[in-house]
Amino acid sequence: MKELHMYLHKSILIACTVFLFQSVSFSQTGKEILQKMDNNRKYSFMEYSSTMEIHIGDEVRTKTMKAKALTKSGRKAFVEFVNTEDQGTKYLMLDNNLWIYFPDENDVVKISGHMLKEGMMGSDVSYEDALASDELSDKYDVSVLSDEKINDHLCYVLQLDAKVKDVPYQKRKMWVDKESYVSLKEEMYAKSGKLLKESNVIEMKKVDGRNVPVKVQMVNKLRKNSKTIFTMTDIVFDKAIPEEVFTMRYLQR
Repeated sequence: MKELHMYLHKSILIACTVFLFQSVSFSQTGKEILQKMDNNRKYSFMEYSSTMEIHIGDEVRTKTMKAKALTKSGRKAFVEFVNTEDQGTKYLMLDNNLWIYFPDENDVVKISGHMLKEGMMGSDVSYEDALASDELSDKYDVSVLSDEKINDHLCYVLQLDAKVKDVPYQKRKMWVDKESYVSLKEEMYAKSGKLLKESNVIEMKKVDGRNVPVKVQMVNKLRKNSKTIFTMTDIVFDKAIPEEVFTMRYLQR
């Protein structure tokens, strides 16, 4: 009886040890996946042209823009719209700050507070989305839920829970391609669990050794019959961009 008791005691200890080891490994794997995602998206400089198709019911509005961005000395981005309707409208993003220059009024407006939740140019992409840091591993705790296939791509399904306050979404669910470490699908949730937005990668390309989602669809679940398709072209990484581009003087010139 004593031997049976000792055997059961050892078995329970072994089972608990295995369970704890697996849990730790599982958690570390989630962090590693997120870190690889972050690494894939890191760059010093980036230039690209892009088109934003905003679908509202049967209506389609098309916006075209040229963008420059750097992360070498803080997160900075300069965007200029070149389509006829919005030509000359410019955005300047410096870390968590955003200014818009309107050429018709020759005026600069800082976007802050509740305005950050509004859609850029009426799109499903908010100003808050544009300002969000790419360093997910610094902002979220992560756990691996399962494996699933998305369009023949085997993916890790991750759940992200915010560990800081300055994030646009308290919870996120991601389907991360096991080969490219690109999130092919994402659901963004409020703290209450309400689904706010969903994004899907339509096309991905290899650019200078990086896996880049060049065509992405964003759907705001709080709007009816609305979606935005964002397409990037002429992508160039790590081409030096003068610091003067990311200044108020350059914005207003």
